[in-house]
Amino acid sequence: MTEAEDRVWEVVRRAYEERTPAPAPRRVNARLAVAALVIAAGAVVAAALSPPGHAVFERVRKAVGVEHAAPALFSLPGGGRLLVRSGDQVSIVEPDGAKRALGTYTDAAWSPHGLYIAATKANELVALDPEGNVRWTLARRDPSSPTWSGTRTDTRIAYDSNGALRVVAGDGTGDRLLDRYGGGDPPAWDPARHFTLAYYSGGAILLREVTGKILWRRAISVLPTSLAWSSDGRYLAVFSATRIVVLDGSGHVRRTISMLGATLLTGAFAPGTHRLAVSVRLHGRSELHVVDVDRPGRGRLELAGPGAFGDVAWSPAGTTLLVNWLTANQWVFVTGTHAHAVGNIRAQFPGGTMFAGGWCCPGS
Repeated sequence: MTEAEDRVWEVVRRAYEERTPAPAPRRVNARLAVAALVIAAGAVVAAALSPPGHAVFERVRKAVGVEHAAPALFSLPGGGRLLVRSGDQVSIVEPDGAKRALGTYTDAAWSPHGLYIAATKANELVALDPEGNVRWTLARRDPSSPTWSGTRTDTRIAYDSNGALRVVAGDGTGDRLLDRYGGGDPPAWDPARHFTLAYYSGGAILLREVTGKILWRRAISVLPTSLAWSSDGRYLAVFSATRIVVLDGSGHVRRTISMLGATLLTGAFAPGTHRLAVSVRLHGRSELHVVDVDRPGRGRLELAGPGAFGDVAWSPAGTTLLVNWLTANQWVFVTGTHAHAVGNIRAQFPGGTMFAGGWCCPGS
């Protein structure tokens, strides 16, 4: 690096470390934290931070939202289709930004290849196509958190029904109870094993076949908020409010990730990788980090700003990371070193938004 570049890194490092008061300094590799992208309370720091640049950084770090956000969602960077829940409405967002309302549902999830959608409403599990046409319904008490797995011709849907974990075939047949106490947070289908899913029950994470056979059980001291598999089935990330426990495919603990006092919000693996996006809240601000589970020391800060972040989602190819910045009323798409923001989200999706079924599907 040149001498001027070294001065830039030093300024950015100081700004990063001074962003919030803390009882003890955090150990941060500043070059890694900001090498790809630093968004400080809504402004992309892309120019060399000379002393005048540092003053600008200090001024904009108190703003909320990325500057020059698009006024509407004109396209979906990264391709694919996004399934969005807004209040009691579920919609599909197409690559060109077009939105198609599917109807009134409390939750929804894609089928494995984006051919259908599993959705829930009061006392009913519903399967429908992307045009909103209902294929079948199943009456069950208080269904929620559907998740779908399988091939194009043979699939299963796991869902919560009044606190119990149930599984049904993709054509609506063969519904059965899997675990009376396994409902609550959505289970996670193992991508490396046919019709096998991980879920939390009775103080432990279980890996279980839909036949009922338990492959392993791992007692865990945290209360999980969500589960996420890497796409090769090598790692299972167990999220909680205080830390992430990473298990391998055999149920052994391989990593424990914490953010030094931050409250963990949510996260997701990038498709085809072991890179884990993690959203955290710390001292009234939110941060989005990407951690390589194989090399945890190579974590990177992608986005930071005051207020609250909501859901995060990866594009189907894993090239673009989307975060719902609730306080700023923006969606922020991060692709490499570029950040593209879309504003006025609540006007486009009244009732607030959640990426209900994730971002689907490669080639769609």
